[in-house]
Amino acid sequence: MEDMEEAKQAVFEEEYFLTPAECNPQGRMPITLLINRLIEVATLHANQLGIGFASLVDRHETWVLSRVAVEMGRYPRWNERYRIATWVNSINRLFSERDFEILDGEGRVIGHARTVWAVMNTDTRQVADISHMEWVREFIPERECPVAKPGRLRPLTAFESHPYRFTYCDMDFNRHVNSSRYIELLLNQWDLAFHDSHRLTRFEIAYLREAVYGEEVEVRICPADAETYLAELAHDGEGLCRALLRFRETEGYVPRVGG
Repeated sequence: MEDMEEAKQAVFEEEYFLTPAECNPQGRMPITLLINRLIEVATLHANQLGIGFASLVDRHETWVLSRVAVEMGRYPRWNERYRIATWVNSINRLFSERDFEILDGEGRVIGHARTVWAVMNTDTRQVADISHMEWVREFIPERECPVAKPGRLRPLTAFESHPYRFTYCDMDFNRHVNSSRYIELLLNQWDLAFHDSHRLTRFEIAYLREAVYGEEVEVRICPADAETYLAELAHDGEGLCRALLRFRETEGYVPRVGG
């Protein structure tokens, strides 16, 4: 028992290597892969703490990501090693907050993320009570995340809209739309030239409702200021997610010549 307690870490860290096949057209890590890595590292840490999939499956429950805020000074580049550290920030009856630090191969901090998680009952598809996990507070470190928490994103009232219907490759293990597919749909509203000359510096998303196979949605975009856009996906007028994307103009991307 003592060995099991010693194995639990307040701060958990995992190292990765960014292959060219994982990169976006600018040779950097895409935000979708980053968020998938955050989910992966959170899952590994939850398993180590004893609150992961194995502890929930008999209760017919699973963790779901509710909100994310990411700020990146820069993104890892192709053939670069990087590390992601995570820790639990808080936990209450319905939600747990988890923070992240992203570091380059030399140990320099290049970004942070803040997330909010809930546990969903896989039978009722409703949020479950996680009071039985409050002992995890013992493993909350005295460590601050220097970026703002996800904000409260309001429904859009004026926007440009484009339709999309979810298909087989949009689905995940839980048989609903994969969280990264929402993000890809939003990013696809800007063309390649824009992404060549702009970098996403802050990204927020709030997941409001599950989307399922065959649903047709509207992808809605609205500029908030010169660098910031608000976005949402909606089905029959009901929001599936809301997002904030803040870009910074950079020097134009120069494609590599000769492979």
